[in-house]
Order: sequence, then C-alpha cells, then structure tokens
Amino acid sequence: MNPLIEQVKTEIAYRGYSQRTCKSYCEHLLKLSHYFDKPLDLITDKELNAFFNDPAIRKLSRASQKVQIKSIWFLFKHILHRPLNLDIALPKAKTRAPTYLSRDDVRLLIESCTDMRLKTLIVVCYGCGLRIGELLHIKVQDIDGIRKTILIEQGKGDKSRYVVVSDSVLNQLRSYWKMYHPTGWMFYSRLLMDKPMSASTFRKPLRKHAQACGLKHCNPHALRHAYATHQLQHQLGHSDIKTTQSYLHWLPELGHGGVDLLASWVKS
Repeated sequence: MNPLIEQVKTEIAYRGYSQRTCKSYCEHLLKLSHYFDKPLDLITDKELNAFFNDPAIRKLSRASQKVQIKSIWFLFKHILHRPLNLDIALPKAKTRAPTYLSRDDVRLLIESCTDMRLKTLIVVCYGCGLRIGELLHIKVQDIDGIRKTILIEQGKGDKSRYVVVSDSVLNQLRSYWKMYHPTGWMFYSRLLMDKPMSASTFRKPLRKHAQACGLKHCNPHALRHAYATHQLQHQLGHSDIKTTQSYLHWLPELGHGGVDLLASWVKS
C-alpha cells in the first residue's frame, strides 16, 4: 500500500478511531492517489479544489463528499503537517421526515414473520433499540442471560456499552439459538459461520416482509427509532404516537433499560 496511507492507518489506530473510519479514510485516499496518478504529498490545494469541482464528484452525496474531505484533512494535518485551503460548496443537506412505526406496525411485523432468523433480528433490533452494525456484531458470549444484558462492543464512535435485554428478547434469542446453534457471531453469515451477517442480508428481507405487511420505508433504523419513540411514549403515558413525536427532540437516554415493549407479543 501507499507509504503515506500506511502512516494514516497507523496514526488512526494510535488515536483510537474505529476500524470503519480507518477503512473509509484509506480507501478515499487511495482513490485520490489513483485519480491524480502521483504521490499524495505532491497534490496541491488547487488540484484538490479542481477535484471537488469535477462533475463526477459533485454528484456524490453530501455525506460521501464530507468523508472525502475529512480523510484529506486528516492526511494534511497529522501526516503532512501542512495547512489545507479548500474552497468547496457542499450540496445542501436534505431533510427527510423520519419513518414512524406504530406499536401495531411492529407487532404485525413480528407476529406475521415465519422466518426464525428474520424474526429474531427484528425482535432484538426493536427490543433493544440497536443500530444495525451493533445488532449484527453481537457475539454469543456478549449475551448474559443472568444479568439480562448484551455487551455492545465498539458501537458508534467506537464506544462499548451494555444494553438491558427484556425477557421477551431473551426468550426469542434462546429459541433462535436452539435452531441455529451459533458459537461465535450470533447472526453469522449463511456462507461463513466465522463472519457476521452482512447488513443487506437483514435489510432486504426486512423491506420485503414489511411491504408484504403493507408497511412502506421500513428499515432497521426505523425499528431503532420506534424503540426510542415507544419507550418515551410509555414514560409520558401517551396513547397517540403523534403526541409523543413533539417530544422527540429532547429524548433522554433510557439508562434503566425501559419497559419490555414486546411483552406478550413474542411467541417463538
């Protein structure tokens, strides 16, 4: 690999950034080196500004361009020790109304699901309010049935934490384990048991199942959002989710684990 990119990789590890950030930065810098066909330390600010004005780059999403800029900024600041002068206009951030799933929506998703693997993914994602990356990287040894917790290692921001697991979620996990007998990754790849399931292996079946239930735009993050909304809804005693939505901007962390949102629903 490019010596400068190797230095970036080492510096990122030293600073405790996540592996995902390391991979993303290094991939972007390697593409940049190939684009100019010369060493990264010889690329000028003028050339970088021209790069970001390239129509092929400008049509990329705001998030993709921001990651590219961050990777270049990291290289210049921490490796090259040079100032970086970029004149870039990023595309305006798009605001989308979040997808709200009602309690009845989630119940329908779970009770109508006949696939044990998909059902368990839905139950754990919603029942614990996990991000998809956190969900798919659960290991069997991370689940403590006695303490009723799951250790989430290297979640967003490379932070680890424990989440409280309800009896309903634990019962579903036990039924899943009896069928699939995972030993390492709880949700392992269908091709390689020593690899975690890919995100698309959950997203696609979930979307297909949700559409069959008459639900649109359902994804793992919508389940996480539903968890937070329904926990707050319970805390505030609201019967209508629309009332709860107005409070979501100050949603506090439910450090006590909240209530068992799946009580009486899950029948494995």
